[in-house]
Amino acid sequence: MPELSTDPRRRAAQERCLHDIATHGTHVIRVFGDDEWPEFAYTIGLFENFGHPELIMLGMPGERAHGFLNSARDDIRGGSRFAVGDEVDGILEGFPVTFRSVPAAHRTAHFGLAEWFYGEREFPCLQMVYPSRLGPWPWDPEASEDFKRVQPVLESTPLPEWAVRAPG
Repeated sequence: MPELSTDPRRRAAQERCLHDIATHGTHVIRVFGDDEWPEFAYTIGLFENFGHPELIMLGMPGERAHGFLNSARDDIRGGSRFAVGDEVDGILEGFPVTFRSVPAAHRTAHFGLAEWFYGEREFPCLQMVYPSRLGPWPWDPEASEDFKRVQPVLESTPLPEWAVRAPG
């Protein structure tokens, strides 16, 4: 079991994470966005309990992302496995999703509580990407700049400024 923080707020979040993983198989954490980077949500426990990469969604409102990540977890619990490039129907209402790799630097920047949970153990991650309501994926030339900004594709996006560590 990972070491719990002595900070009461951090410890409460860690205890909730451990409880959810034990009870539901995963914990989903929501990270609020700002003008520089979109809101995102990610799973903790998929790799631990199901041998499946953890998942992240960017740009989707938190409550909805939570539901979609839980839907993916339920599919995984039922035997589904998702890999880079897979396109899947049935997770997002009326739209397919596809899965993309998450580079190690983005994993460190975006999966903070998962990094605490797994400690020194490596864990794989996938980004669950969805198309715009008009149909294009974020990498399509016809995708709007606003849509690309709301849902950056981590495998081809530089680390955001807030995630770049200062030297030394």
